[in-house]
Amino acid sequence: MSDLTQELNRLLGRLESAAERRIAAARGPGGDAIDRTLDAPARETAVTSLRDSPEVEAFRSELVDGLIRADTANRLLRLVATIVEAML
Repeated sequence: MSDLTQELNRLLGRLESAAERRIAAARGPGGDAIDRTLDAPARETAVTSLRDSPEVEAFRSELVDGLIRADTANRLLRLVATIVEAML
């Protein structure tokens, strides 16, 4: 390797180091928002079925007991179906 290419490599190394230091300084001690997101623990989503939830059980029970009219329940279920279809 010639002296010229060695000098070029040395200068490029210094340039890269300086750029990394400036970027790190600009981010501050905690990094930027992307660094904080990447460093954070993985997110978890808990998906649970509504089928056996206490609210649905209460709705079912009140419907069976006649506390909720069938036409009212039918309208509610159509509304929920419309919302679910729009979300898909």
